[in-house]
Amino acid sequence: MNEKLDRLIVDFQERVQDALKLMQRSGIRMPSSRNDWIESDIPKTGELDGGVKYFKHGAGCLVSLSTGKVDFDFGEEGQIGGFNLWWLIQFAGKNLKDYGFKNKDEVAECLNKAIDVGELICPDHDLYYIANIPYTYAAELDSRHSDDMLPGHNLDQVLVLYSHYFQTAELMLENYEKLSRKFHKTGRLSRRKEIDMRIYLTTWLGFLRVVCEGFKKLNMHILLKNNRPDDFKKLIPLSDGIGRLMNKHSDPLRNFRNDIFHLRDNTELVRDFFDKKLECLPWAHELHITFAEFFSQYRVSCEVHYLMNGRNGESDLIRKKRTLHKRSSR
Repeated sequence: MNEKLDRLIVDFQERVQDALKLMQRSGIRMPSSRNDWIESDIPKTGELDGGVKYFKHGAGCLVSLSTGKVDFDFGEEGQIGGFNLWWLIQFAGKNLKDYGFKNKDEVAECLNKAIDVGELICPDHDLYYIANIPYTYAAELDSRHSDDMLPGHNLDQVLVLYSHYFQTAELMLENYEKLSRKFHKTGRLSRRKEIDMRIYLTTWLGFLRVVCEGFKKLNMHILLKNNRPDDFKKLIPLSDGIGRLMNKHSDPLRNFRNDIFHLRDNTELVRDFFDKKLECLPWAHELHITFAEFFSQYRVSCEVHYLMNGRNGESDLIRKKRTLHKRSSR
């Protein structure tokens, strides 16, 4: 690619990253898509940390950094760093000649040439990206300081285990228990409700096993000890207790999960799990409750850390406060 154009693009993308990190640390949650940003309820204008002003417009934002203004749009799936002639010219401003360009027409000529030879691609909405370089997504932005050991909210594997797998198990358990209570109260369920109750029960247990596997794969004791801030070490006793509890009926639950999530030849493993002599079902309830306590404490520790370290855009508490404030002002 033309060296002058490459330098202009790289500088623009770096300033966009600076703006987004400042936005996130100032309490603005990064969007998962272009529409997510368009529909977000943050104020159209305001000030970020340090008095830096921003202006939210359509699919993007204008941020007046101390190094100069930078204006950008988010990609269809929340990509960042996309550019076009307008964004680059606006960014360069009076410094266009410092990049070696005589005028905007020369920039346009370089852009068109780079597009023609495949050095740039335009997947959507008149935003260009350098070819053969993986996209960077706003939701995966890391705005931590260099000495901060807690991963970004969307990159924290413990939170991924909670949100993608444990919450599914929790929903299935809630639905199962709701129908179970109805059955014990009335003594009967419709055929449809009986099927639903069975689905909820087996799906809960299946995802509970997935949570166990993820918990073990993360090597939670070591993770909390070596890869999280010191305050998270208080969770180690609870984590170790979960490890011991998981081992009690680990094999029956694994066999049950495999028998449920794969086409089975017989129902022997399912019957074995529900054998009252083994007491696997009460154990599964106890394990679920213990997991719930662990994830609750972990999330609270995350919230405290976000707030204490200026990572406001990752805080669920701040987002909820903003939502409540908006509702009350209507």
